[in-house]
Amino acid sequence: MNSIASKKYLIILFIILILKSVTVWSSDLKKIKVVKEEIYLDKISFFNFNEEATSVIDSQIDYYILNFWASWCAPCIKEMKSLNELKNKFSRVKILSVSQDADLNDAKKFFSKNSYDNIEKYYDYEKNISKNFSLRGLPTTFIFNKNFKVLAKVEGIIEWDSDKFINWLRKN
Repeated sequence: MNSIASKKYLIILFIILILKSVTVWSSDLKKIKVVKEEIYLDKISFFNFNEEATSVIDSQIDYYILNFWASWCAPCIKEMKSLNELKNKFSRVKILSVSQDADLNDAKKFFSKNSYDNIEKYYDYEKNISKNFSLRGLPTTFIFNKNFKVLAKVEGIIEWDSDKFINWLRKN
């Protein structure tokens, strides 16, 4: 390949990579779907890994991110780091993870191997939490406002700690 052809090839490759990156970034926000249903976070009972009822409500929080996941779900695992980092970038958010694992020990093992300190860990005993939502798959994540009302949901993964998502959150 001569030098002119190789330069053209590199330019075309560069353009394709840029377009692909822009598509990935913009598609994250397209995955956020407004929820019209009247679902309130403060009406749902949460239980930690020790089967203790816990309140998730916090007066210092503007948004709650409720993430349904499982330790066997590769996309769920992939997005955990970005969920954890979101709290570092936007402190007025609370990340609630609800394991859908058949065995609680699988969720415990996952979190003991990974230090996601910004994520609150809950287990869906007898699927009492997920029955409030229509889950088509995992991960599925719901976004609630400071009045505990659901705003939106995301089916699949996005970069939760991206500036684009944080800006979207601040506007809603």
